[in-house]
Amino acid sequence: MSAALVLGRSRIKTLILNTEKPRNLVTTHSHGFLTQDGKHPSDILKTAKEQLSKYPSVTYSIEKATDLKQDDEWYRVVTEKDEYLAKRVIIATGYKDNIEEVGIKGLASVYGKSVYPCPFCDGFELADKKLAVFGDAFMAPMFSKTISHWSNDVIVFTNGENVENEDLKRSLQNNRVLLVEEEIKQLHSTNGILQKVELASGKIIEREGGFIPDTKSTESTDFAKKLRISTEKGPFDMEVYKVDENKETDIKGLYIIGDARTGWSGVAVSVAEGSMVGAAITHQIIDEEWKE
Repeated sequence: MSAALVLGRSRIKTLILNTEKPRNLVTTHSHGFLTQDGKHPSDILKTAKEQLSKYPSVTYSIEKATDLKQDDEWYRVVTEKDEYLAKRVIIATGYKDNIEEVGIKGLASVYGKSVYPCPFCDGFELADKKLAVFGDAFMAPMFSKTISHWSNDVIVFTNGENVENEDLKRSLQNNRVLLVEEEIKQLHSTNGILQKVELASGKIIEREGGFIPDTKSTESTDFAKKLRISTEKGPFDMEVYKVDENKETDIKGLYIIGDARTGWSGVAVSVAEGSMVGAAITHQIIDEEWKE
């Protein structure tokens, strides 16, 4: 939608296909995006739609794209309702979290309400509370280093996995981060607010909130994979799609931005990338139409 704003102001015919089921809809407030800090994701979406509605070249449709095909000079976008042809396509379909696959009973009830994946988005609200970090024997201890910036009371729960790296364990001890390797029986909460972590032994540990580095997220669409867009190693050795300075892939006219490209970009970065690609496409079209 950020890309469409720039394209609309450039009077370029643009179609937005959106299912209106964003990844962050599970949370109560969105943070870290200047002018929108603390607003519900639905309110941000509503404002975006209102602002885009004044641009005649932009069409917004609540519609799910089901397939994307390259057809000579055109891209064919198939939806549940129709088919569209486009010279250029921006994939901004994001990722979806699969919390149930983490395998901790009660986690889905607190996710987005008191347990989050991003400390920059929600750490301020959980500052100085009794926090938990849930994850495997590698990611959870590593992630706790970041979380400890917001609270001096952090416990790492590896849910039955043993941390074999002695240096890592020593690092946790040196920074007063408790490590619990016992399997978790379930999380207890009230109205989505984490209260207790119950271990398999029956032991209860009180917590007021927490973070999780791995939500078992997957791409919302398989468009990029089917078109065999090249990939490269990104932060934390994550596989990300390779793009140039215009966010264009190695397939001409195909762009990929936001979570769809990196797995986790955040709202502010995604909005910025949308603006960048909208401007880049405008410049490309101007160059194509200009006669020397």
